[in-house]
Amino acid sequence: MSGRLAGYAADIERYLRGGSGVKREELDDDNSLMGARREAGEFPAMKSHERTGGGGRLGQGQAGATPGGGRNAPRSSPGGLGAAGSSMSSRAPKSTAAASSPKAASAPILVYGSTLAAFRPEEEEEDWKRRGGGGGRGADRSGGAGRAARAGYQARAVAARAGYAAGAQPAVFKVMPNPPSTREAAARLLNYIGKREDEKGEKQDIEIFDEDGQALATGAARKAFLETFCETFEPPLENTNFLEVRFELAGEVTDADVSEALNKAFGAKPFIYARDGQTVQVYAHTDERARPLARVLASGRENSRSQALDKIEARLSETMGAAGVVARTEVTAAVSREPKAKYFLQKFIRTHNHVRHANGEPVPGVKNSTKAAASVYEQWRPQFSERERRNAYHLLFSARAGTDANAVMAAARAVLEERAPGYKFVLAHHKDTKHVHIHAMVQARSADGERLKFYKPDLVAWRETFAEKARENGIAMVATRRMDHAMTRPFTKEHAGAYSHAQSDPRYQVSARTIERVEAKRQRRIDGQSLVLNGDAIAAAWQKTVTTMRTAGIVGQALTAAESIGNNFLRFRHDRTGEGQPGPAGRGADQSGQKSFLSHPGMRELNALIGDLNMAHTPLEMRRQMARVNQALDNMRETLPQAHQGQFEQYREEVNDKMHDRLARLQFERQQQRRGGGGGEPIPERQARGRDLPTRDDPRQPELPRTATEQEKVRAKQKDGNNQKAHQPEEQDRKTQRSNDNDYER
Repeated sequence: MSGRLAGYAADIERYLRGGSGVKREELDDDNSLMGARREAGEFPAMKSHERTGGGGRLGQGQAGATPGGGRNAPRSSPGGLGAAGSSMSSRAPKSTAAASSPKAASAPILVYGSTLAAFRPEEEEEDWKRRGGGGGRGADRSGGAGRAARAGYQARAVAARAGYAAGAQPAVFKVMPNPPSTREAAARLLNYIGKREDEKGEKQDIEIFDEDGQALATGAARKAFLETFCETFEPPLENTNFLEVRFELAGEVTDADVSEALNKAFGAKPFIYARDGQTVQVYAHTDERARPLARVLASGRENSRSQALDKIEARLSETMGAAGVVARTEVTAAVSREPKAKYFLQKFIRTHNHVRHANGEPVPGVKNSTKAAASVYEQWRPQFSERERRNAYHLLFSARAGTDANAVMAAARAVLEERAPGYKFVLAHHKDTKHVHIHAMVQARSADGERLKFYKPDLVAWRETFAEKARENGIAMVATRRMDHAMTRPFTKEHAGAYSHAQSDPRYQVSARTIERVEAKRQRRIDGQSLVLNGDAIAAAWQKTVTTMRTAGIVGQALTAAESIGNNFLRFRHDRTGEGQPGPAGRGADQSGQKSFLSHPGMRELNALIGDLNMAHTPLEMRRQMARVNQALDNMRETLPQAHQGQFEQYREEVNDKMHDRLARLQFERQQQRRGGGGGEPIPERQARGRDLPTRDDPRQPELPRTATEQEKVRAKQKDGNNQKAHQPEEQDRKTQRSNDNDYER
């Protein structure tokens, strides 16, 4: 390799020599690296490859070819802004000169296309079956369509890695947090997109364009667009979820103690209750989604795999026990719609004696249950928190500094027209940043009522479409995945805000982990933890890429760069394990071939607790869930051999990072609700707000006291896990490998 072509491969080599804080080179500003990438991009043979239909070999570097991976030359892209800043609609016919000129497709784009064409889906299918993906009772359940989709997904991933090795830039597409849900919020976002500061620091209107390619140059035009844009907005949803719960008291308890325990169990949520001896019936408002709970109750718990009811009952019993009242809890009914909520409230008042409010006062007028229920419901209504609908999205398309902004704008418009047809949108180019940023605001619901959603597969599809449209506009861009490069995880808006606040105000304290995460991403460091946990999978992916590139006839610097990246990952694995030659590690095993902590019987309970984190909707609930997860981690650590402690601690840090991220987001959302004049802050949150959380440097949370029943359950689970340990290693190892493969692809 000449010069500093494989800066990425050199980064891994420096990491192998002990540089844990490896910093990626600034590819846009490094002249020597740019020269090397231009040398790598000299693929004149590709032109004859196009003309002859692929007969020539690719990658023989000669002089006089187009650069691959450097700055894109300014060009008049289809749908882009001209010199006068005219309409940007990509519906205009594309230039035939741009489509037929050899310069229209740079070397990385040709490498991408050749690698994609050389992918052999039948070989990938056989490899997938050898790794345990085929056979079995459900092997043909997905059919040919599923196999074709999997092969296409793998083909695009391999081609993207090949294009990246040849010098293409990775596609960056983001769905920004806190989307506008009201007309006022949409107006603020439109003002943000359409105004930038000039050289004097004064905000000025910039050119923004709607879905028809029309420039919104005046305030009247923007106001008219906003009116039509918000026509599909839906009003906020009122939370009308209610539960009916029965408590069976275990001993003699006074009415005052029962009232106090119920208030602690239900917090600030309104409720009424009635006591009959040792039985206490409660009708309460809740933040839980009642409709799924009602379906489980209707079909019978024994016929459902959902554990939502068990979790609610366990949480209520635990809170009651902490208040000194031991009781068995059972959820008997759940309703989600207002008419049913009023009916069940009226039925509760009619069928129970001595019905009382949360403060212990009797409910008046119980002889006329209909009027009493209507009065109680209207008293509660101001406390029903409204849930905002998702009415719009704020999207961001980004490219490296020096990329043709007109081409990026045309690509972003083409993505929106293909992925969101029939949705109104507005987009603009912000020129006040080093990189090229295209901001867009798009409706979440079209005029036909179709909703736009962004799940993980949708995000992958949007990023791949952005890369495809960018290549069509002459930009060398591919949709790679973060794990392809072992890059550090991105930081959130909350992380960036805390980091900036700490930089400007020394009195503001921020955890060392937050600082490390922000700085590592901004400095483009390689993530050593990803190399430790997923080095084998990453190396295997690059080896597959090299094999496919050879099949396509690609030689030269692009192939050398891909080989170097994969070989360096293998070297890292060997250096960590002390092996001289690579050896296949078993599923669920570490790099040395020994069983890792992932095959521990306690992982099943731990995975269940981690899955329960999504059930937490308030910071207080999240703290409790975090404490349970860390208690399970403590139990696992005590039973692990010393050889696995290092990897287990790295895994623990990653789990706690993700839990703290979710906690920070919940805290931020709660703060935004309070600022927006919501229905007030629940009493438990006000009480817990002043408590000091453990610092991010110490991932362990304070342990919550376990009840005797809970301790018995834990011991029983551990005993069952030990009994099954001899029969489940192979099955657990197979599941662990599949999970690791999925994590790598994400």
